[in-house]
Amino acid sequence: MTFSKTKTHVRTKTGHRKPVENILTALLIQLFESEGPVLVAVGGPGGTGKSTFTKALAALLPDSAIFTLDDYKTPRSTRQNRKIFGAHPEANDIALLRQHMDLIRKGRPFEKPVYDDVRGRADQTRIYHPKRFNLLDGEISTYHQFRDRVDFAIFIDSDWKTQLKTRISRDIEERKYTREKAIATFLESNLREFQNFGAESKAWADVHLYCREDYRLIIESVAENIYHRFESLLIEDLTEIDLSGLVVPVTTPFNDVNGIDQAAFIEHLEFLADHGVQRVLVAGTTGEFFSLTPEERKQLLGLTRRYFPGVVLFQAGAESLSQTLLQQVWAEDFGADAVLVLPPFYYTDLTDEGLIRYFRKIQKQSDLPLILYNFPRHAGLRITADILSRTPHFGLKDSSADLNLISATPHYFLGGDAWIEEAFRRGAYGFLSARANCFPEIYVEMESAVRKKDWEKAKTQQKKVQDLLEIFGGPGEIQKVKLGIRHTLKKYPCDVRLPLLALPQTGVQAIRDKIRMK
Repeated sequence: MTFSKTKTHVRTKTGHRKPVENILTALLIQLFESEGPVLVAVGGPGGTGKSTFTKALAALLPDSAIFTLDDYKTPRSTRQNRKIFGAHPEANDIALLRQHMDLIRKGRPFEKPVYDDVRGRADQTRIYHPKRFNLLDGEISTYHQFRDRVDFAIFIDSDWKTQLKTRISRDIEERKYTREKAIATFLESNLREFQNFGAESKAWADVHLYCREDYRLIIESVAENIYHRFESLLIEDLTEIDLSGLVVPVTTPFNDVNGIDQAAFIEHLEFLADHGVQRVLVAGTTGEFFSLTPEERKQLLGLTRRYFPGVVLFQAGAESLSQTLLQQVWAEDFGADAVLVLPPFYYTDLTDEGLIRYFRKIQKQSDLPLILYNFPRHAGLRITADILSRTPHFGLKDSSADLNLISATPHYFLGGDAWIEEAFRRGAYGFLSARANCFPEIYVEMESAVRKKDWEKAKTQQKKVQDLLEIFGGPGEIQKVKLGIRHTLKKYPCDVRLPLLALPQTGVQAIRDKIRMK
């Protein structure tokens, strides 16, 4: 089977309790109805529950066997001398493993090595009899060296803390490591070697699973061709992520000691959901990402995923590629449905080629939908049609409101209230508005109108949007929007962080008067 890079991101439906292994068993049986032997890889970093999941899957699949890849590790003494660990390709007998995979595909029995954890080497063998379903259990199973031999790939990921907790427990109890050795092994194997050699294999897997802190597995994404082929099977338990329509870039409330006011943030998320908002953006410009620490951005994302029932987008762009890549990892770890990425700010004399390579690095790391964020007024760089044509991406969030870019991107998200109706007449996919934070019902009605192509209603809503733009637009927009939220949520704090300044009292009163008149 050819691996697909295009994934359909899905969310487990509320109340879903059917185990993931049951869903995938039914999928695999239908997908390979009359084929065999089939090689199913179960890969991912150590400590994500691969072996437990593989055993559960094997118990459900007819005529199946587990093919343990740890048996192909080179002698421990050799690895220690070379200072490499199990996730390093050269810590495994890749050539022999490929030969044995070929024999499995031909249905021919063979002698496979059996690794002894105590002795630290594979000095015995046993006969392996290929089955209809052969489950390749091991972190290297989805590596590129086996891509041409594997029929179906499952990648299991988790937060690094979950991986560390699992490895400490397993390595101490089963392998008799000291705690210090277990931690050192985790740092080298998971955070260095697997990131260098195995992380990219996630892009080629057919199904991504995520192991939560409580070790419950959820389906994160499915290869697009498989999802749509088996939609009737999956639809009972999963829903496809819909990124189209209104996206509200949520504000960030600060308390009286200049920290994040979590209670106010959660109340605001619930307010938006109660008024029909189905998508929010965390750590965008309206959310004052430029004054947040990386940890605060991660904190907001975690709160949003926990308390907002809809689609969550995360602005991962930062001043450097390394920080952007790290925040993209957080987006996956905390369950974001898509990421927005600004161009790197400060150095504005970049060539198009430099920016294209930058975005390609980001796109290659993750299969979350990547939405490029065009805001030349603040970022100092413009994302052009040529850049879009040469950069793999899901869509463009365009705060410059250049409607000529609609045809240059697969999915155009408008960032300008004054042109919503016109943008959708010309084929826009979504729109973002800071003012939807305080008057979401107006924008939800606009979303409904443009979805139905009810242009008369859209024209009426556009007038209402224009009225709000006159109240909340211009300098001090974020401060004004926070005042608008407080009009409804009486305890919502209106403070902003430096370098932004609070509005003068006369300005505050003028905004309040306009809101009351509205």
